[in-house]
Amino acid sequence: MPWTTPVPIVIEQQCVPGAACPNGAASPTGNADAEGEVTLPDIPATKPDVAPIESSKKGLKVGATLRGRYDLRFNDVSGSGAKRTSSHLSFDTLALTADYTSDRFFGAAQYRFYGGNFIYGKSAGYREYPGEVRFLMYAYGGARLTESDSITAGIQPVPFDDRYWGSSILDDLAFVYGFEETYNLGVKFRHETPRYRVEVGFFPSSGPAGGGISSDSSRYSTNISKADSYVPDGSRNDERNMLIGNVSYTLAATKTVKLSATISGWLSTIHNFDTRADGSKRIFAASLTGSKGPWHAKTLVARQDIDPRNPGRNDMITVGGFDASYNIATKGTYVFGELGRSIDTGSLPFNVTPYVNYGRFFKDAAGFKDSERLDIGAVWSSKKSQRIKVYSEFLIGRNDPYVGAGQFISGAAQGGDGRLKKSLLVIFGYSI
Repeated sequence: MPWTTPVPIVIEQQCVPGAACPNGAASPTGNADAEGEVTLPDIPATKPDVAPIESSKKGLKVGATLRGRYDLRFNDVSGSGAKRTSSHLSFDTLALTADYTSDRFFGAAQYRFYGGNFIYGKSAGYREYPGEVRFLMYAYGGARLTESDSITAGIQPVPFDDRYWGSSILDDLAFVYGFEETYNLGVKFRHETPRYRVEVGFFPSSGPAGGGISSDSSRYSTNISKADSYVPDGSRNDERNMLIGNVSYTLAATKTVKLSATISGWLSTIHNFDTRADGSKRIFAASLTGSKGPWHAKTLVARQDIDPRNPGRNDMITVGGFDASYNIATKGTYVFGELGRSIDTGSLPFNVTPYVNYGRFFKDAAGFKDSERLDIGAVWSSKKSQRIKVYSEFLIGRNDPYVGAGQFISGAAQGGDGRLKKSLLVIFGYSI
């Protein structure tokens, strides 16, 4: 869209919506069992803060996290469309969390409040107060059927590969397309042993939209949605009857090394509100996740094929999240890789885990420009209480909705201007 078009310029300022997925720290070393094997934490070592199945502490725990953010955007634009570098220090998120666990039952819920910062400005129609954009991130309950089996119902992480693929607080480029850390409404069964894991879930619909000014996009995760008026060639679709699952097998596990392979599948119906026709969505992925001492690594490839049955173009579909909508390509192949290391900081009062990851979506449609992102970052956490965490990331993107002005609405579909964009993001938070 032209730099002088008023609405898209405002929306480009939302190109890093939220930027506050739930992260936490886990020990990067693990503990050896009686047979000499090791039970290592999920990779990446910096996530998650709330385990989706169970917690080690029994009973009800209620908490809150308050986060601020600093953005240095090297490829931003002013209200008149002039190119500039912009700097912003602002409020980010208030998250309220409740977790419950017992010998048999467990549950968790989190509600998030956004708004009142430069992303949600008056020029976009907001009144600029915290909580103006708000939504339920997840809310589920479940039971352990046996030592290895559990069942969960509610708005929860879908079992497509791992809940998190990389260490970035933004998640990686897969989040833009709705692959990674997606929360939907349904039922999930999980069977897990020291050697393998099987998860399968049926999700009739996405989670409900919360409060905001968008038509259908006030959510945490990226979901297929109804387009807002500013999205050119926007579609009005809904994803239904999702069958999603994965199988993960531990290829090697010793006192210092763990290597796992995972295959995943996602089959669903895509309903178009204009044609009233039902299309389909098919995604398949394979990944390798490993760790050796303080090092961790992951590589993944995924194939997406969506038939949206739109009245117009079928090579793209509208998705939304954080109270804004944009288009993505319906067909393509995604590749991702990350390498990270926890560092022993000695007597210093904080832990640090630096990492680097790269993701690229290769689009099938002729003339569409591939989307890609390189993320060089680190997670910092206080040693004594783990209550203070800082996430720092230097992002380099091309046709990436979250990096650089002019990319948000069409970057993940036809592509933006095809140029590299750069930004620095720092999220700092305190949890109780």
